[in-house]
Amino acid sequence: MKMQTIVKYEVIEPMSNRRFFTYNREVALNRYYEKGAIVYEKHRTIGNPSQFVQTEQIITIAWNDNPEFGDEEEDYL
Repeated sequence: MKMQTIVKYEVIEPMSNRRFFTYNREVALNRYYEKGAIVYEKHRTIGNPSQFVQTEQIITIAWNDNPEFGDEEEDYL
């Protein structure tokens, strides 16, 4: 089975309501901590379990008010 996962970040700046997408985690982290942006981390996994079947799974994780995203991320910077 072949699988591919793509991680994309949607960043929304609260003051201007401007939104953009990036594949760079460092850009998303900088906007999250410096500008207080809202960040959605989107994981898209595409798999081919057989020659005739393709699966797609999309998971979205909000960084704001998410207990799984916390102190260990601050050590990253």
